[in-house]
Amino acid sequence: MKRKNNNFQFSIFSTQWIGILLYWHILSSDCFCQNTLKYELLTELEQKADFITVDRLSNIYIYNNNILYKYNGNGELLYSYSAFSKGKISGLDVSNPLKIVVFSKDFMQIAVLDQKLAPLQTIGSLSDLNLYLPTCSCVSYDNGLWIYDEILNQLFRYDANRNLSNKSQILSQIWEKKGMPIYMKETESGFLVVNDKENGLLVFDRFGTYLKTIPVFADRLFFSENTVFYAENNELKSINIKTLQQGNYPLPEEDILQVCFENKKIIVLTKNSSVKIYKIISE
Repeated sequence: MKRKNNNFQFSIFSTQWIGILLYWHILSSDCFCQNTLKYELLTELEQKADFITVDRLSNIYIYNNNILYKYNGNGELLYSYSAFSKGKISGLDVSNPLKIVVFSKDFMQIAVLDQKLAPLQTIGSLSDLNLYLPTCSCVSYDNGLWIYDEILNQLFRYDANRNLSNKSQILSQIWEKKGMPIYMKETESGFLVVNDKENGLLVFDRFGTYLKTIPVFADRLFFSENTVFYAENNELKSINIKTLQQGNYPLPEEDILQVCFENKKIIVLTKNSSVKIYKIISE
């Protein structure tokens, strides 16, 4: 009999504050305009990073190899977490800043952390969920979790009690060429977006039904409402998942790999793994 755990809880806090911030400070012509936008460098973090993100409380998270760090919006280190001593961190979801989800592909494990990065729960081998090679995961609605299995080549959704609730079709039926999903995110509005390195952004509904493919090829993404932001060719680019409306905006420096936003600030990850915090200034 399959073991159940009623403590397997995932919650999504509203990210409306991020959407409002981005519309005010990015999408409006008063701010993200080539002629009026300026940046002021506030600080550079001492720690190098592989990935960066922010939560709805303006905290900044970075991970490097197998260690996760949490900073406040001013770049002051608050907490760190390291448990995957023999495996790298493969994914991070901070949709709920009180229950942070960390995924290790090497260990086939998921850890749930509190706001101080103290473990709330460690989920054992994901093979217990009848998975063979999980490579991506993200938080889902109603305390659920999406996982992509490379061997089965499907997306699987599990509810809060680790029961399988939905699954996608086999992705090879969608791909134009053999894909390689590297990241996935369920948006507040109910889209499941899978970042496929070979095919672009595969968009599904919250039940795993395929909707469309968006030809965006970027390793690192930032989501706000229905808009995806990414750095490409030394520009900050955006595309709306629903309307496909696109935007191009200036960046504070060249060679930026990843961007994310918090209260009137832009946090960037550069090609040399540096993390910098800039203040957004509009005239």
